[in-house]
Amino acid sequence: WATVLPADNEHRRQCIDATVQNALPETKNPDVVSTTVKAFMTADLPNELIELLEKIVLQNSEFSDNRNLQNLLILTAIKADKTRVMEYINRLSNYDMPDIANIAVGSELYEEALVIFKKAELHREAAKVLMDYIQSIERAQEFAERVDDEEVWIMLGKAQLAQNMVQECIASFIKASCEKEAVAVIAAAEAAGESKALVEFLTMCRKNTKDAHIDTSLIYAYAKSEMYAELEDFISAPNVGRIQEVAERCYAESMYEAAKIMFNSISNFARLATCL
Repeated sequence: WATVLPADNEHRRQCIDATVQNALPETKNPDVVSTTVKAFMTADLPNELIELLEKIVLQNSEFSDNRNLQNLLILTAIKADKTRVMEYINRLSNYDMPDIANIAVGSELYEEALVIFKKAELHREAAKVLMDYIQSIERAQEFAERVDDEEVWIMLGKAQLAQNMVQECIASFIKASCEKEAVAVIAAAEAAGESKALVEFLTMCRKNTKDAHIDTSLIYAYAKSEMYAELEDFISAPNVGRIQEVAERCYAESMYEAAKIMFNSISNFARLATCL
């Protein structure tokens, strides 16, 4: 091979064609295959190596399912002919999917990486590609709905929150039953005036944790939404909300009906009188 493959050999193309088309596909000797592949790599002939590997791997030879050869075909294509990568990753199935996908990301082949992660059912990694590299919240939403994975919903919720998509992030966190982003969600929802959506989110949070900030924010969200019956029911039941604090806030914002309900519930008749 060291004699045949150098560029100054006028018969090199004929030898390569004969090897690719006839000799190698018919061999059942792994040593012959290994030696030939290594020779093409040593000679730095990536396109010819792709021809060779296609013949071995894609055309039902003795070595079609060989993991190393499948890996090598895809990696060589990533390096030498990116247009072929998508075909290979779809047709082949016995390659090291996580490793190849990460290499594809490093080569900015994001759609190809996404296909591999989906094929390997690595949902979190696929979602990361959609959100961080392809940067499509819309496609990430569709993917989350399809796989319905808690971790993916949380990732989507965080991405939506970062883009101030308040209603959407609340829906995602509810589907994940995740209360861990409560402080940020409360701030974003109050700033955006999404009090009714916040009620739904905080109601879910209370199922998972007992927290004064959550209860206090829920009281305010009820008041802001003018959900007075729900507000009365909530503050009359066991809770750890700071009712006096929310009542004063509502009074300062001229939400007198809500303030009246709260001052009455804690028997602060002096402040109640100011709301009448």
